[in-house]
Amino acid sequence: MFGIGAWKGVWQVMAPCEVACKCLGIIPLFLDSKLPLWKQWVNVGHLLLTFGLIVRAIWHCLPMELILNLGSTVVQHSGALMTIVYYAQPFCGVITNRLVATQIFEIQGNIDLVQNRFKSLGYELCFRKERYAIIVSTFSAFSGTSYLLLLFKVYGIMIDVEYTIETIFLTLHCSMTCVYVSCMTYLILKQFISVNALISKTFPTNKVSSVETTNSTKCNNVSHYNEEQQLVNLNEIKMIMDKLNETVDLVNHTFSIQVLYCVGVSFVIGIVCSFYLFRAVIYRNDQLAMGAINFIWYMYYLSFVLFFIAIGSRISQEGRRIGITVHKAINFCNTSGTVINELIIFSQQLLHHNPVITCGLFVYDWSLLYTMLGATATYLIILIQFDVSFPSLDVGNSTTSSL
Repeated sequence: MFGIGAWKGVWQVMAPCEVACKCLGIIPLFLDSKLPLWKQWVNVGHLLLTFGLIVRAIWHCLPMELILNLGSTVVQHSGALMTIVYYAQPFCGVITNRLVATQIFEIQGNIDLVQNRFKSLGYELCFRKERYAIIVSTFSAFSGTSYLLLLFKVYGIMIDVEYTIETIFLTLHCSMTCVYVSCMTYLILKQFISVNALISKTFPTNKVSSVETTNSTKCNNVSHYNEEQQLVNLNEIKMIMDKLNETVDLVNHTFSIQVLYCVGVSFVIGIVCSFYLFRAVIYRNDQLAMGAINFIWYMYYLSFVLFFIAIGSRISQEGRRIGITVHKAINFCNTSGTVINELIIFSQQLLHHNPVITCGLFVYDWSLLYTMLGATATYLIILIQFDVSFPSLDVGNSTTSSL
C-alpha cells in the first residue's frame, strides 16, 4: 500500500513520516524510476486531488483573511505579503516534489545501498533512536497546529470548523516538507557518524602520551584487524564515503528548492508576526492577544527550519571529523606502511569532498540562522519606521469621531 514495502530496513524507519506526506499529497504515492502505467495514473489522480484540496482551502480561507481590519497601510501591505507567501508555498512544494520524484527514489536507494555495505562489514546500524525522532517530529508537526484552537478563542465567531481544518492542511504542507527532508538527512547523518566509528574501530587512534607507557595502554593502540582486513575495510569505507557524498549532492539538487520555500515562508512570517506583536505592545490595542498567537505561529514554523539547519550543520561537522579521524590513524595507528599509504590517499580524497547541505545561495548551517535573525531585525526596523510615518487607521478614525 502506497509503495511503502518497496524498501526494507532503513525505510521502515521513514514509514511514519512518508505515509503522512503521501496522505497530504506532498510526495507521490508511488516512488520509482520506472512505474507501470496504472501507478502513473494513480499518481496523476493523487496530484489532481491534492491540487483540488489546496484550491478549495485557498478559496474558502483567503476571503476570511482579507476582511480582517489590520490597522495602518503598512500593516495591511505586510499582511498581504505574508498571505501570498503562505498560500503559494503548498503549490510550489507539491509541483517541485513531483518533478524530482525520480531523484527522491534514487536517494532512498543510495541510503539503502550504504546500509547494505555496512552489513557486509559486520557493522549493524541501529536506527531505534532515529525512528523515535522521526515519529516525534511527525507528531509535533500535527500537534503543533493546535495554535488554531487559540484562534477559535480569539475569533470564535469569524472562524468555523472548515477554516480550521483547511488551515491545518495548508500549514502542514510547509512543516511536513521540512520534516520529511530533515528525517531523510537525519538518516544520512547517522551513516556519516557510523563511518567515523567504523574508521576508529578498524584503525585504533588512541594517542599514547609519554607518561602512559604501560603495556595495557600500548595494547589499546593495536588494531584487532590484520593488514588484509584493514585494506578490505578501507576500500569499503571509501565506497561508502563516495556514495554518501553522492547522496548529499543529490539531496542538495532534489530538496534545495523545497527547503528554500519553507525558509522563505518562515522568514516572511517571522518579520510580519514580530511586527504585529511589536505594534500591539506599543499601541496597547485589542490586537495584543492576536499578535502573541501569530508570534507562536512563527515559532512553530521556525522550529522545523532549525531542525533542518541543525542536521545540515552536524553533517558538515561529521565530514570534518572523519578527516580528523583518518589523520589520527595515519599518525598514531600501529599498522603497516601499505595501509598508511592508502590512508594518506583517502585523506587527500576527503579534502575534495566535504559534505555540505546547501541550496546554492547559502549553506544550511548555523550561520544561516544568524543571517536570518539579523535580516529580520533590519526589516522589522524598516517596517516600524514606515508605520510611524503613516498614522494608524484606528487612531485616525477615533480622532475623526471625536471631532
